[in-house]
Amino acid sequence: AVSSLHDPDILPLQNSINDEDAQVMANELSVADLQEEKKHRARNVERYGVDDHIVKILTAANVEIDEELAEQLPTWDDIVSMYGDKPIIHGLDTCQTYRDTVKPEARMLGPAGMFNTGTNLLFELMKVNCNIKEARNVPSVDPLLPIKYREPRRNGMRWQAPWGKHNPPTTHRGRNVAKAWGKGITQTDFFPVVLIKDPYSWMGSQCRHKYTAFWGHDENHCPNLIRWRVRDKDETAFVRVKYALEWAQYESLLDMWNKWYEEWDEQTFPHLTTRFEDLLFHGEEVTRAACDCVGGEFTDNFKYVEGSAKPQLTVHKGSNGLVKAMLQYGDPSKRLTGFSDRDRTYASKNMDMELMNKYAYVPPILPAS
Repeated sequence: AVSSLHDPDILPLQNSINDEDAQVMANELSVADLQEEKKHRARNVERYGVDDHIVKILTAANVEIDEELAEQLPTWDDIVSMYGDKPIIHGLDTCQTYRDTVKPEARMLGPAGMFNTGTNLLFELMKVNCNIKEARNVPSVDPLLPIKYREPRRNGMRWQAPWGKHNPPTTHRGRNVAKAWGKGITQTDFFPVVLIKDPYSWMGSQCRHKYTAFWGHDENHCPNLIRWRVRDKDETAFVRVKYALEWAQYESLLDMWNKWYEEWDEQTFPHLTTRFEDLLFHGEEVTRAACDCVGGEFTDNFKYVEGSAKPQLTVHKGSNGLVKAMLQYGDPSKRLTGFSDRDRTYASKNMDMELMNKYAYVPPILPAS
């Protein structure tokens, strides 16, 4: 069994790719790639004071730790102060129902979540670490369709919910067929893993990449929950969002986060919900739980990967994405970047505290009045 990310014994990782492991990985990595991965794992014996948990994450991603990187990385204490020391996964009690009602060869799993919540990362991790072996025996969706409609590995791991991963489930599940990876799918056979992100960090992500959400803001005033140009009263900046089948309007970015996840909280069909931060800092545990949930076989050699032009390789160039995410979401001082005092006060009064408590997100201290 693969040790959890809490296991402090990192030293054996330098020898974790033995001949048997190499045979298992032969279909994914060339001999040269394996040799390079061995070198990275061996080099990470020198930790430069980095906490064991973080070393293990970076080693699984084939990221070499040097002194310069070590100085920038967050401490495990900082991460625990923000998210706790264990992952949060809701919905595990629905796994048996799913396995009882969906035949093994029809099972499939993939992400759902708001924009900027790590849905692509979840797919990449599940794709290389989980296998529903019976899925290989099922004919592919029309082989003549472009690859975006077909699983590259035919292992039951899909890029998104067939109704569209960013779309609200009540209005889209069973009603919409996603343009990518949606055709030919029985939607009730699909098992979604819903990703949620700390709302303060998520609003910051929206400021960097707004997708199809539109509201008044600029790079110097974002998230702009309270319109900065209006000084004589607190007036929210309304948000309009284009989903596949409808436009939706929200009072603010915070209201968008509240309502989107409140809706998922009301769904009774089998699914899991976990935090983006757990995917980042407890990726092995989260993906193992999701894989077990649908009756899949989990790898004996967990790899932390991200999408790239060469998706068969472990991170290498893409490792910058992982390191950047760790620096961004592991640093408490970056959580409120861009928030005005009025934004913070509004958020404290209008946050859905049931969701905050359920996912163990700690509200920030209010600014001094």
